[in-house]
Amino acid sequence: MLRSLCYQLLILLLCCSTLNKVSAQKINLPAAIRQLITQQCNVCSQLPAGQDSVVSRYFHQCHAALDSGNLDDGFKYASTITAITDSNSLAPRILTVKFLKAKILYYKDFYKEALSEYLKLSAIPALDINIQANIYPNIGEIYLEQRQFNESLAYFNLIQQRFFHLYEPVVARKILNNTGVCLLHMARFKEAEEKFEKSIAIAAELKDTTALVNSFLNTALLYDQQVRQKEAWSYLQRAMALAKKASDLKIRSKVYLNFAIVEERTGHFQAALGYRKEYEQLEAQIANRDKIWELAEQDKKIAIQQQEYKLQLLRQESRLREAELTRRRWQRNTFFALSLFFLSCAGLIFFAYRQTQKRNRIIAEQNDKLELLNETKDQLFSIVAHDLRSPVNHLKINLSYLKDTLARNKIREATALSENIEKISDNTYALLNNLLYWSLGQTGQLSLHPEQHDASRIIAQVVYDFNAGAALKRITIINEVPAGTTFLADLNTVKIIFRNIIDNAIKYTHPSGTITISGQTRGNSCEITVRDTGIGMDEKIIQAIYKRDTKRIQQDTGGSKSTGLGLWLVKAMTEKNGGVLRITGSVGAGTTIVVCLPANEHYEGTESTHPGR
Repeated sequence: MLRSLCYQLLILLLCCSTLNKVSAQKINLPAAIRQLITQQCNVCSQLPAGQDSVVSRYFHQCHAALDSGNLDDGFKYASTITAITDSNSLAPRILTVKFLKAKILYYKDFYKEALSEYLKLSAIPALDINIQANIYPNIGEIYLEQRQFNESLAYFNLIQQRFFHLYEPVVARKILNNTGVCLLHMARFKEAEEKFEKSIAIAAELKDTTALVNSFLNTALLYDQQVRQKEAWSYLQRAMALAKKASDLKIRSKVYLNFAIVEERTGHFQAALGYRKEYEQLEAQIANRDKIWELAEQDKKIAIQQQEYKLQLLRQESRLREAELTRRRWQRNTFFALSLFFLSCAGLIFFAYRQTQKRNRIIAEQNDKLELLNETKDQLFSIVAHDLRSPVNHLKINLSYLKDTLARNKIREATALSENIEKISDNTYALLNNLLYWSLGQTGQLSLHPEQHDASRIIAQVVYDFNAGAALKRITIINEVPAGTTFLADLNTVKIIFRNIIDNAIKYTHPSGTITISGQTRGNSCEITVRDTGIGMDEKIIQAIYKRDTKRIQQDTGGSKSTGLGLWLVKAMTEKNGGVLRITGSVGAGTTIVVCLPANEHYEGTESTHPGR
């Protein structure tokens, strides 16, 4: 449900961005339409007004008002012309007035009225082709704003078939981007991807940062809906890199909001909070910008009045104070020059200090990364040297014995050796599998896909794989997880978690022992408990598991030693799924392991400072 809401919010944000409205009220008309208006305007063409002198005057005042950014006056003159002329007139100048009136309605965000006027104009066969090419993109954008994607796509396809050669690259890019958004809404991902790629290419050629960011966000959403998270994240990062350099506060706030939504959906709530704070700050700046501009204008007027008053006083006293003003001017210039010099020196010192700090920080970060890599390498070598070398050596010895027994035709001994070899192979394979997932987790390459699962069914599947091994030690595995108990996590990693826990329970439980698996839901948490009657472990071993201390090892009931990689992996996989692992036990009294996983999207797990309790 949350994932669906996130998608809808992202799509709405991107749809709103396609209209690309700005706060300025000036209408940017193509050169061909401006030339058409000039030819139809008697004032601009310096032609006699003729019989319709009132219409000629109002027509000139209408497009002049639009050129100055006064849309209200432009609409007033256009409405006056349509009111005093025949509403069914197909005269070119009247059609141009109707076009300008519809254009003003569109820029004033009266989409319903603008769409009505545009559709009436588009039905006129004699309409100038340049006007048609200018109104069809607006019709498509209005339908897109109203989420009528089929109608919007029909107009954008018509535009690309008939008028695409008439547009400048800026308009062509916008049409391709809006076409891609329609296709994205209609789940036609391949076609949408092609349109976005063309849009990005044009924006890159134009060096239009805002357009590039919008296209990157659209492409990221496209890949995100196809669950291609790597490509989606790449485009989000590219959008963020450009947005940080852009001066457009609106596009920057949009990128931060997208990052906040993605981080919230993936469970990175701390990062999401940071992005959302940045978004709210930018929105506050945008909201206050107009007020700030008004205050600045008022301050400017007041300052001008004060300056005029001062000038009047100076003119009256200029003769008496000329020498004094000259002296003060010299002092002021000297002080300014000295201040500028000291400020420049301070700026250079501060810049050098910041560069040094930055260089030291980079060196410190590199040292930390090297220490982490060395630690991971040492752990990997330790595991390979200890847990892999020993079983491989035993496998080699047993194979030599098997070869010898087969040569002497001792079938019973050979069978026993083959079973032992199979057991060693299974254990080695499990260790290699754990080692693989551990290394993926350490290097940040592990990809999780959380979904809702039935805990009872998953536990039953895992237990079935261990029934044969448990039967060899006459160990009883009891699955008491109630049907209907669900959790939200990645299926593969959850199976790895419980395989390792049950495998450890079998290893460290004496023959004829019992392993009990139970489950319950507490609030937003699903708790699966695995309790055995084995040899248990003391507090030092439990703490060593949490601290990843390879010096604390323990022997199982067969005398084999382990570095605890399995439980390390269990803890890491549980935390990556947003859960918490708790281990309790004492020597000789068995071990209890509780895996707490999210029951739904609203789970917030915290790790105890005493993990064993």
